Amino acid sequence: MGKRIWIVNPQTGSPEKAANPRYLELAKYFMEAGYDVTTFNSSQRENIAIPNGKYLEKQYGDYKFVHVFAPDFVGNGLKRMLSLHKFAQNVYNLHYRFEKPDVILQNIHPPFDYPIVRLAKKLKCKYIAEAWDLWPEDFVTFGLVGANNPAMKVAYAIEKQYYYHADDIVFTFLGAFDYLKRQGWMKEQGGKIDPAHLHYINNGIDLAQFDRDRDEHPRPDVDMNDESLYRIVYLGSINKANNVKTLIDAAAILKENPKYRFFIYGNGAYREELERYVKENNISNVVFKEPRISFAECAWVVSRATVGIMNYEKGFGRWGVSSGKMFQYLAAGRPIVCNIDIAYDNLIEDNQLGVARDIETPQEFADAIRGIAELPREEYEAMCRRVCEVAERFDYKMLAKREIELLG
Repeated sequence: MGKRIWIVNPQTGSPEKAANPRYLELAKYFMEAGYDVTTFNSSQRENIAIPNGKYLEKQYGDYKFVHVFAPDFVGNGLKRMLSLHKFAQNVYNLHYRFEKPDVILQNIHPPFDYPIVRLAKKLKCKYIAEAWDLWPEDFVTFGLVGANNPAMKVAYAIEKQYYYHADDIVFTFLGAFDYLKRQGWMKEQGGKIDPAHLHYINNGIDLAQFDRDRDEHPRPDVDMNDESLYRIVYLGSINKANNVKTLIDAAAILKENPKYRFFIYGNGAYREELERYVKENNISNVVFKEPRISFAECAWVVSRATVGIMNYEKGFGRWGVSSGKMFQYLAAGRPIVCNIDIAYDNLIEDNQLGVARDIETPQEFADAIRGIAELPREEYEAMCRRVCEVAERFDYKMLAKREIELLG
């Protein structure tokens, strides 16, 4: 057996409950390359009881998991931050029960899960920090905390320590490199971060598995099987940052055309409020589907879409986007409409896969959706082919090779 790898991320789901498959996919390819991989995730993510109140080891086929106790939470408030910290602290406290890792790969949420950084220092193992979002910077971007709040100064100082200690830093969005420069943390600015240790490896999709899931998990859904409809699909969280209300208002503009039907899959703090809004305003072409479906079923859902929707608050995407749903849409071979301009690596606009620009009003959003849905058949099918070609670049088989190079 090769080097021992710990993947530490509270929100990595087991194969039965995975939402974003990134670390399952990486673990699979790490194991194929000869590494011994254990994934530490949160009991809250698995929604299971921990018998001893501390942790539960469980094997899922070839995947080794340690479910570590963390408090339950709903939404993105303080309870989530507490749960992140408690999870990280519990991993730190329990580390002696397991064989020492050679590498810790952590999905970071600065400053709340800093105990994992301390653990890597204590064990003197290689430490790879991987960021899918810019915490705590996103709190400022979305107006949750003022930039001059004293707590933010402390949070930034702790965030810097994650990057300073990391042997390698992986970002799933390209603009993070400029963010580090803005903070003044690069070597050229007197900081400690060597650009040679920065890596951009976006999220991706297992294309072969996606195709199997699509074929093996069809859903008996009359709406989604209706070929006479333009099926506009949103799949994802329904929280403040997702700005789903703008999509619903765009749907209201298009409701006079009976061919348009909007399907919303997902859950979040704003779902109930938006369901009431749709009912009260008689927006009859918006259908809220299940709050949660299995990852395997998602493949069929997005493959039935005429247009896939990516939807965010203004300001999101400032440093790039690593949305899991984007790669599902790519694998499905369906055009995408996104209501923000994706900075640095706008796959959608750069490759003519749909629309990804700052859309200010529901009318503009409706027009963008209509412009794709009502393309002449030949143009629409050509766009779908381009989507499939770009998807090949983000097959996890390709992305995992780059991560394996970092493991050493």
